[in-house]
Amino acid sequence: MHIIKEAAKALVANLGFQTNRRIVVFESDDWGAVRVPDADALAAFENRFPSFRLDHYQSFDGLEKKADVSALSSLLRENAGRFRASAPVFTLNFATANPDFNRCVPGNADVAHFGFEPIDKTYRTYDGDEGVLDFVRLGCGETALHPQLHGREHLNATAWLADAATDPVVEYARGLRMVGLDDAFYNGIDALNIGNTLIDVSGYLEDAVAIFKRLFGFTPRSFIPPCYVANRECERIAAGLGIETIQSSPKRNVPKGNDSYLKKINVFGHSDVPGQCRLIRNVQFEPSRSMFQGKSVDECVDAAFAEIETAFRRRQPAVVCTHRVNYTTRVNERHREFSLEALDGLLRRLAERYPDCEFMTSDELGSLILDLRREAKWSNDAL
Repeated sequence: MHIIKEAAKALVANLGFQTNRRIVVFESDDWGAVRVPDADALAAFENRFPSFRLDHYQSFDGLEKKADVSALSSLLRENAGRFRASAPVFTLNFATANPDFNRCVPGNADVAHFGFEPIDKTYRTYDGDEGVLDFVRLGCGETALHPQLHGREHLNATAWLADAATDPVVEYARGLRMVGLDDAFYNGIDALNIGNTLIDVSGYLEDAVAIFKRLFGFTPRSFIPPCYVANRECERIAAGLGIETIQSSPKRNVPKGNDSYLKKINVFGHSDVPGQCRLIRNVQFEPSRSMFQGKSVDECVDAAFAEIETAFRRRQPAVVCTHRVNYTTRVNERHREFSLEALDGLLRRLAERYPDCEFMTSDELGSLILDLRREAKWSNDAL
């Protein structure tokens, strides 16, 4: 079965964008989004529901601090001298808003009300300043961090508020200002599920882009839909707002309604929307999950590096998926130490084997693919 799966992956790779260049892209989601407010809230929840099984997101993930982005930036810049062609860089995908808990009313879609606040307000509420944004605004050349778009709020408001009205776990968590604990598919955080009727997709995306532009001073060119959930209409609207590149996974769930999806295989570089391309994450690097599962730093690094080598062997860019949860200390500090040690190990391994590899941001790789398509050096017509 493993051989069949690998053969199928190789076939899909041959249908998509290929290059002899050793390109590496780090894509990191969830920046700006709330999940667990702090260790005290997590302890209160665990005390109230001791039998509830928390995953690594629910155990470790919370709004990042300035010290978190600074530590990640420092490690990337410390490793820059190991490479000859370019320096490591992270694409940080930001959700630009969070639920305004004071204005959210539980209930079904007929009676519920959802309000949101931009993330600069959330940072000020948590920390009294906008230190994270100020740091990222310094620019990629100084920080090795490049912001792109992850949507407005990372939340299916309809599912969340409906569950809060009937499920004591979700409602208690809401009182603690925690999200992502629903029993629903994707824990109720798949914002662009068509069952999320409390939002208008056009308005959601327009707000997301407008807030991003106000916060960072430029229009995002790449977008990762929350939980990889979006249909063609969402991507078409995003294209009209300047989004050229969709970040994606090897398979995506096209929503048909809450908890109902059509699974589609993604092909690197291809898109159903004219003027847009799709990047495929073909490397998983989630050290906090490895730590949660009892694995070692070396096991985490070995697994990710093997996938990078597979991508290069298939003549694909290595697009590394590594979420914010790995690098934030809002709830727990141990997993960030583990994650940074693993990241350092992965970069050292890359430098030893591929010192001439090229690091790019998501929008840079997307632009490269689109430029080659326009120059007729690569086609989107293979499928």
